[in-house]
Amino acid sequence: MKKTNALAISVSVLALAGASMLVACGDDTVGTPLPDSGTSGTSGTSGTSGTSGASHDGGADATVDGGGSAPDATVDGSTAPDASADGGDAGDAGDAAAFPAPPALGVEIDRFGRPAVNTALDHTFDSNATTKGAAKDAYNANGDAGSWVASYTSQFEANLAIYDSLDTTDAGTGCGNQPFFGAADAGAGAYATLAGLLADDRLWFNAGTPSCTQYLGVELVATGALKAADGGIPAECGGRTPSMDVIQTTYSIVSGVGLTGFGSGVAAVPAKTSQVTTFPYFQVISQ
Repeated sequence: MKKTNALAISVSVLALAGASMLVACGDDTVGTPLPDSGTSGTSGTSGTSGTSGASHDGGADATVDGGGSAPDATVDGSTAPDASADGGDAGDAGDAAAFPAPPALGVEIDRFGRPAVNTALDHTFDSNATTKGAAKDAYNANGDAGSWVASYTSQFEANLAIYDSLDTTDAGTGCGNQPFFGAADAGAGAYATLAGLLADDRLWFNAGTPSCTQYLGVELVATGALKAADGGIPAECGGRTPSMDVIQTTYSIVSGVGLTGFGSGVAAVPAKTSQVTTFPYFQVISQ
């Protein structure tokens, strides 16, 4: 069997052969100002009518008194602007109570973590679709990050063992070349390091460097799987940008072929990937 053909094995086939593969790989606020309420003052010095100021004249003094555009400080003889003489926007403080309360949140239905982890590693090869779906929904609803590694590592180990066999050819087994494979460990425990890393399902970002070229960059640097050309520590921010083929990277790593090489068969849409160059990566897309 050619290597390229082995990498193209469908998940449906893997589901049927999952048990045997496990053995082969180590048996996975704005208010409305109050109306002008200037206190009664002396007769208008600028207006033609010369009437005394009223407690509520129904509009700006410049109109009622005929005093042009002069503020109350001139028309009413006051030395303070309307904000003090009239009370200003004192009613604004009470407007906040008029805003509706935020809606009550329901059960969390998804995580904004690494894509494909739940899909690829959580009860993926279970034969019972009902229990498999329930397990994936429970994973998405689990907001307790402190529990993730303990809760999912063993499940991920078993499925990583299946993916590790994907690059098997007629020349030999592909088992054991997955990153962090622990040859000294027995069974699925040999995949504990990568399983634990992926179970901590968060996007990690190093704000100390502007270079963001590798998906899972922070994790790969921290574990020594990603090195600079000179063998040192690369300046890599990690995270995820639109141009990163995150699915290809994920499946390449878990199958043991490297950081690339396991093609997804899906072409990138430039307007949504390479042409989006500024954070926060929002761009109007023409349909």
